[in-house]
Amino acid sequence: MRSKRVWENEHYLAQQERWESNARSYPRRIPLAIREASGIHVTDVEGNLYFDCLAGAGTLALGHNHPLVIEAIQQVLADNGPLHTLDLTTPTKNAFIEELLSCLPQAFARRAKIQFCGPAGTDAVEAALKLVKTATGRRSIFAFHGAYHGMTHGSLALMGNTAPKEHVGGLMPDVHFLPYPYSYRCPFGQGGDKGAETGSRFIQRLLDDPESGITVPAGMIMETVQGEGGAIPAPDHWVQNIRLLTQERNIPLIIDEVQTGFGRTGKWFAFEHADITPDVLVLSKAIGGSLPLAVVVYDESLDAWSPGAHSGTFLSRTGTSHPKSLL
Repeated sequence: MRSKRVWENEHYLAQQERWESNARSYPRRIPLAIREASGIHVTDVEGNLYFDCLAGAGTLALGHNHPLVIEAIQQVLADNGPLHTLDLTTPTKNAFIEELLSCLPQAFARRAKIQFCGPAGTDAVEAALKLVKTATGRRSIFAFHGAYHGMTHGSLALMGNTAPKEHVGGLMPDVHFLPYPYSYRCPFGQGGDKGAETGSRFIQRLLDDPESGITVPAGMIMETVQGEGGAIPAPDHWVQNIRLLTQERNIPLIIDEVQTGFGRTGKWFAFEHADITPDVLVLSKAIGGSLPLAVVVYDESLDAWSPGAHSGTFLSRTGTSHPKSLL
């Protein structure tokens, strides 16, 4: 027999503390239980109305329960569309891919291949790492100070913040961290354009120095606007320099747009501000129209996977990821 509902935040927070993992974080700082949501507003079980400045950490690009998203979900259900197809294709999935490619710069879209991953951005990051390692036959990965790419085993190894990694042994080896341009906390004590230029020279010398102790990397992964690191946009000229350095040395450049993709920086994708073309693009959050979805878009030259090299149960939500829910 179900217990009687108690419409108070305190009750649900106590139940959450009793039943859920100690890893939960947001409820410790935002002690409420959400009853309903619409647009930018959420309402707790006591009837209090709040502005939702979290937006699912970038997932809700159109806000809660946007009419277009609800319509698309309802249409799929009304059409008796498949809710699970592994990686078998469907008309909905095909339309979704066409819509996604139309959002990408033409130079990238013309050579693009797509891998549907597990439901979270961190799953797409893991797939991207496997992709470049398979394509290049190398093992090292370059990441950046302040980076955040997810919380699974490989993605966690790429994180700049050391706190979540302290108690997890045996993380993915051969990850090497590079300085990210940050005027307020410039690692070279310079800041501004001078600090960014010094950082670029440092990375160039590291890549070219046979005594650096680091083997040629399988790939470099970066955010052109760091999120968890402090909402730090990299200067366009620095991003262009990094793209040139990796291109000249045949190092695949992975751009993580899980948080910045689909209009959150004023363009479809943040890398477009610097007018570069990445080798690999990681997408999640907003791409699902509030539903869990993650994909990797990459240059066809990297498509060295054999059939089944990256598989899983929830590779694409072809039923619920309707193209109309894409921004």
